[in-house]
Amino acid sequence: MMATLMQKDVLIEVVANTQAIISKRTPPNTPRNDDQLFLSNLRDELYSTAHDKIDYQKTLDDVKNIKDKYVNLPVHSYYL
Repeated sequence: MMATLMQKDVLIEVVANTQAIISKRTPPNTPRNDDQLFLSNLRDELYSTAHDKIDYQKTLDDVKNIKDKYVNLPVHSYYL
C-alpha cells in the first residue's frame, strides 16, 4: 500500500525517533554504523519522494526492525 501524506509524515517521525534511540545508545563521536547510515539515507529519500510513491508498510517494518535492535539496550553513560 502506498502512503498517504499523513503516513509519510509518520514515517519521517518514526525514522527520527529511531535515529535518536540509536544515538543515545552508541558512544558519542564514533562513526555511524550501517543502521544509522540506512536511516539517514531513508530520511533523505522520504523527504524527496512523493507520498504516493512510498510503500508505507514495508518502510515502517524496516524501521521497526532496526529500532527493535536498540530500544532495549541501555543508554550510553555519556548521556546519563
